[in-house]
Amino acid sequence: MEKILSYPLPKYTDLPKSAANWLPNQHRAALLIHDMQKYFVDFFETEASPINSVINNIHELLSIARNFNIPVFYTAQPGSMTPEQRGLLKIIWGEGMKAKDEHREIIPLLAPIKGETILTKWRYSAFFKSNLLHNLRNLNRNQLIICGVYAHIGCLTTAIDAYSYDIETFFVSDAVADFSEEKHHIALNIAAEICSVVASTEQIIANLK
Repeated sequence: MEKILSYPLPKYTDLPKSAANWLPNQHRAALLIHDMQKYFVDFFETEASPINSVINNIHELLSIARNFNIPVFYTAQPGSMTPEQRGLLKIIWGEGMKAKDEHREIIPLLAPIKGETILTKWRYSAFFKSNLLHNLRNLNRNQLIICGVYAHIGCLTTAIDAYSYDIETFFVSDAVADFSEEKHHIALNIAAEICSVVASTEQIIANLK
């Protein structure tokens, strides 16, 4: 992968209209922080938009989740996958990250604390070969707030899977980042049309309080 050039996050006025109209509820929702590992974040210009704002917005969502006892889940690739584990990912993405801390660790500002769940990430969707669905069911949570990277790949695939499991999904427009402004908007448009409510961090937090 090449370095990702800086681009502006979408403004509230630029967000697509969502086909769904559900609202986040602190007693029904869980937060998913998707692939915010150093390996993936380091492809961005770290002091520039979008990733600097995205990290801050995810931190806001994380703080609210912790304050309201909303379950928090993280996805993280294990690194150094065997050919069997990597499968067809190798054809498109190559070997991927290594199993070393500077690749695998969740960035410090968003690091998980005791009681928060890290899901091993094997494919695009956070549900693939993980216990995410099982945990959500056990916790009686049927809403999922999705943030992280990359918007049009893992975040969107996870949102579609969540919808398929009858989980009301929220795609946080300024708490996801992508390879480009174009791909970011593509992800928002598809999510809004087929599986999610697309909303800003501010909107999500206002409805959770």
